[in-house]
Amino acid sequence: MDAAAYRSGEALGGDGAEIIHDYTRKKGVVHKEILLPDNAPEEYQDRQTLWRAVEARERRHDARLAREIEVALQKEFDLQENIALLREYIKENFVDKGMIADFAVHYARSENPHAHIMLTTRHVTPDGFKGKNRDWDKDAELLRWRENREEINNRKFAEKGLAERIDHRTLKAQGIDREPTIHLGHKAAALERKGIRTAKGDYNREIQQRNLERAAERAASGVRNQTTDFTQHHAANLNSPAVGAASGVRNQTTDFTQHHAANEERKQNEKSADETAQTLNELRDYYITLEKDLSALIPKRNEIRQELPRLTFRAENIDEHTKNIEILQGKIAELQEERQNLNFLQRAKKQETDQAIKHAQQELKRAEIFFVNRFGVTPNQAPNEIKRIDEKIRTKQADLTAKNTAILDIMNNQDKILLEYHTQKLIAQTRPDGQQIEKILEKLNKPPDNTHARLLQERIDRRLNIIPDQDFQRIIEKLPQHQAQTLIQQRKHAEEKALSELEKLRKQTKTRDLTHSR
Repeated sequence: MDAAAYRSGEALGGDGAEIIHDYTRKKGVVHKEILLPDNAPEEYQDRQTLWRAVEARERRHDARLAREIEVALQKEFDLQENIALLREYIKENFVDKGMIADFAVHYARSENPHAHIMLTTRHVTPDGFKGKNRDWDKDAELLRWRENREEINNRKFAEKGLAERIDHRTLKAQGIDREPTIHLGHKAAALERKGIRTAKGDYNREIQQRNLERAAERAASGVRNQTTDFTQHHAANLNSPAVGAASGVRNQTTDFTQHHAANEERKQNEKSADETAQTLNELRDYYITLEKDLSALIPKRNEIRQELPRLTFRAENIDEHTKNIEILQGKIAELQEERQNLNFLQRAKKQETDQAIKHAQQELKRAEIFFVNRFGVTPNQAPNEIKRIDEKIRTKQADLTAKNTAILDIMNNQDKILLEYHTQKLIAQTRPDGQQIEKILEKLNKPPDNTHARLLQERIDRRLNIIPDQDFQRIIEKLPQHQAQTLIQQRKHAEEKALSELEKLRKQTKTRDLTHSR
C-alpha cells in the first residue's frame, strides 16, 4: 500500500477515516492509471480497493505483493506520446497476460522523465485473486519485456523521422567496450545539479574516466597501426625499381639496419643454451608472480565494487524513510494546529480530528520502530549515519582507484613480459641448440607444491607457449630476414601438421562410428 501511495502521490490506508500512507504533497506525478484485464472485477479500478484486495489475499507477513518495473521515458516524445506508448507497452506485455497494472508517470524534472509500473503477481478472476503465476518470474519473460520496449520506442522514433534508437542489450552484448555507469537516483541527482559532489556521482565520474582512457588507448592503437602500415608501404616503395636510381642514401641506411640486426643476432647466438634457458625461466617466474598478485587484487577490487552500490543504497534508503517520517510528523502538526483552531461548538469535528491525530501518531510510532529495526539507528541519528556512510564510500572509492591503478600496472607489465618471452622463445627455435634449450628449460620448471599452484602454472604455460598471430607478426618484423623466414616456415609446418593430425582423428572417429553402427 505504501509503495502504491508513494508512486501515485495519493493517500491510501485502512478502513474508515484512518490514513496510513499520505503522499499527497509529493510533486511531479503528472499521470496515474490502472489497466485491468478483461476478467478482473471493475471495482479494482479504484487504487485503494485494488491494493487492499492484494494485501488481503496474502497470508505470509513477508509475501511479495507486487512486482515493480521502472522505465525511462524518451525526451524526444511529448508527455501524451509517452503515455500512449506506455499504455501500449503495458497492455501488450502485462495486461494481456492477466496482470493488473497500476502505473504512474513522474515528470518532476524534464531531464529524468520516467514511469513506475506496479504489477499484481496472482491470477485474477471475476471473484478476485487466485494462485500465483510463477511463469511471470522467469528470466525469459524479462528479456521479452525489454525487447518489446526497444521495439515500441524505435518504431516511434522512425515514425517521427528521428535517427535516435535504443537497445535493450547490455554494452557487452552490443560489442561496446565501455563500462556502464550506475543510476544516480533523485537525491544524488538533485545534489549534483547544485554542484555538490555525491558518492554515486564520484563513482560515475571514475567510470567515465576509465572509459575515456579506454577510448584514448584505442585511438592510440589506431595511430600505431596506421604508422605500421605506412612504414611497410614506405619499405615497399624503397624496394621498387622505380626509385632504384635515387636510393644511394637509403641503401646505406638499409645496410646499417641489416648490420645492426646481424650484431644483435650474433649476441643472441653467443649466449649459451644454459643462459638462454635461464632467461626464459626468469621471465616465466616473474610472470607467475605478477599473476598471483593480480589474482589477489582482483577479488578485493570486485568486493569494493559490489559494496559501493550497497552502501549508497543504504544511505538513500535511510534518507527516504527519514523523509517519510517527516511527512507523518508534518501531518500530525497540521492536525494539531487544526484542532486548536476549532471552537467549543465543533465537538464532532474535534472528535474526528482527535481520532485522525491518534491514528497518525500510531502510524508514526510504527514507522519509527520499523526504522530502528531496519537500520539499527533512530531517525534522529539518521544524518550522522548518512555522513558516516558517505565517509566510508569516499574511503572505498580511493581504495578502488588505487587497486585499479595497481591492476592496470600489473597487466601492462605482463604484456611486456609475455612479448619478451615469445621473442626469446622464437629466437631460440632458430638456433642450432634450440632443442637443448627446451630440455634445460623443462628441468628448470619446478613442480608446484599444491593443486591450486599446479592449475595456475598450467594456465600460464598455455599462455606463454601459444603465440598469437599478432605477436608473431610484431616479433618477426624486428628479426633479420633469414631468421624471420625460418620462423614463418616452422609455423606453417606446425599448422599443416596440426591439420593433418586433426584430419586423421576425424577419420578414426568416423571409422569407429561405422563399426559401432554395424
